[in-house]
Amino acid sequence: MLLKGNIFDELNRAFVNTLCRSEAARLNLHEEFAAFYNNDYESICGYLREATLNNPFSAETLKDLRFRHVNVIKKIVSRITSGIFTKDPVISIKGDTDLQENLHRILTDCQFIRKVKEAFCKAVYFNTVDVQVVWMPDSSKLRIDVLTPNNYVVETGNDYLQKTTIAVRKADSDGEIFWSYWNRSEHYLLKDGRKIPATGNQNMENPFAGQNSLASPLPFAVLRIDEGDDYFGEPNWNIFLHQKNLDIRLTDLNETELKTLHQIYFGINTNFTKDETFRAGDFKQINNVKEEDKTPAIQSITANADYSAVRENIDWHNRLVLGSEGLNGASASTELKAESGAAKTIDELELFEKREEYKSTLYHFMVNLLNVVVMVWNCYNPTKKLPDAPEFSIRFCDSKISESMDDKIKRYDMALRYGFKDEVDVTMEELELSEAEAIEKLKLCCERKKQVSINKQ
Repeated sequence: MLLKGNIFDELNRAFVNTLCRSEAARLNLHEEFAAFYNNDYESICGYLREATLNNPFSAETLKDLRFRHVNVIKKIVSRITSGIFTKDPVISIKGDTDLQENLHRILTDCQFIRKVKEAFCKAVYFNTVDVQVVWMPDSSKLRIDVLTPNNYVVETGNDYLQKTTIAVRKADSDGEIFWSYWNRSEHYLLKDGRKIPATGNQNMENPFAGQNSLASPLPFAVLRIDEGDDYFGEPNWNIFLHQKNLDIRLTDLNETELKTLHQIYFGINTNFTKDETFRAGDFKQINNVKEEDKTPAIQSITANADYSAVRENIDWHNRLVLGSEGLNGASASTELKAESGAAKTIDELELFEKREEYKSTLYHFMVNLLNVVVMVWNCYNPTKKLPDAPEFSIRFCDSKISESMDDKIKRYDMALRYGFKDEVDVTMEELELSEAEAIEKLKLCCERKKQVSINKQ
C-alpha cells in the first residue's frame, strides 16, 4: 500500500475503510435475516442455494431444485411475544379532557399500538429496530414506519448506543433507490451520491432542530432487546439458523422420498437413447447382443433411509430451539398429543418472568416514541400543539396465569378488606380505565342502582 501524508492520516483512512467493509457485510447479513422473516421465497431459495452448493446438492441438482420452505419464525416470535398485548395498553397524558382526546385521536390515526406490536415482534428477531415518525402533508396525519436493520445505517458518537446520524434506504415511485439522511442539523436525500433536498425543505435543514422537546432532534425511536458491542447488537441467530437448517433438512427429506417413490433406474448394455423413457406396459426390444457381452438388464436404486428417524431428528431440533427460547418444545412437535392443564400452567410460568422484563423494555420505548410523536406533531401543527414536556402514563394489562373467576373475586375482596385497594383501583384494573374514567363509571353505576331501587318502590 502506498502511504501518503503522516502515519495518523493513513491509520485513520485504513480504519474508515475497514468500517465501510464491515457495514456492507452487516447490511448483507441483515438482508438475509429479513428475507427469512418476510417469507420472501425467491430470496430464500437464493440463500439456500449458496448454503447447499456441493453440501449436499451439486450445481446440476440445484438448477431444477425447488426448496421446501415451512416458516416457523413467525410462530416462535408470536409465541414469545404473546401475553403482553392481550389488550391495548392504556395511554394517558397529564392534562384536561380535551388534551387527552387530542392525543387519543393522534395515536389512533397513526396506529400507534399496532406499530409498537410490529416493532416488538421484529426486535425479538432482529434485536434492534428503529421506528420513524413521518408527517404526511397530504392527509395532515402522522405515519409510523418500523425500520429493520437491513434498511438503514447509523453513525454514533461517544455513546455507541446513541445515533448521531441515520440514513434510511427508500424507493421512489419509479423504483429508484435513495437514502434519506438525517443528523442533528441537516436532512436531505442522497441519490447517486448527490444531495437532493426533500420536498418542502429546500434549505436541507432538520426541521426539528432547536425544538423544545424531550426527544432528540431525530424523528426516530430505537427498540433494542439486548445491548451488544455495537449499535445493533446480535440478531437472534438461534431462530434464524434453525429456520435455515429446517428448510435444508425438509428439502433433503423430500428429495429422498421422491427418489424412493419413483426410483432411479440404470441400464446395463441396453443401447437405449439418452432421453428414452418408460411407461407401464412398454416393451423394449434389444437386438444384436453378442454371447460374450454383458446380459442386458434394467435395475433400480432405492434409498435405504429411515424416514421416521429423520422426522424425529427434525422434531428434536425444533424442541431444542424452542426450549432455548424459554418455550415449550411440545408446541413444535408433529405428534398430536393432549397437554394437561398443569403442563400449560408451567409453560406460562416459564414465560411470565420474561414477559415482565419485556414490559419494562417496551414501557421506556413507548415513552420515547410518544415524545417523538409529540415533537413531530408540534412542528407541523403549531396551533394544535401538545405540551413540549408531556407527562405520559402507560399501563399494561396484568398477566393473570390460570386465574378462575372465583379466584379473581377472592383477590378483589381481600384487597378491599385490607384497604390496599379501593373500588376505583379495582375498576381501573378490571376495565383498564384511567382514574377519571373509573370514577365516572362508578358514579354512573351508583346512579343506575338508585334509579332501579326507586322503580322497585
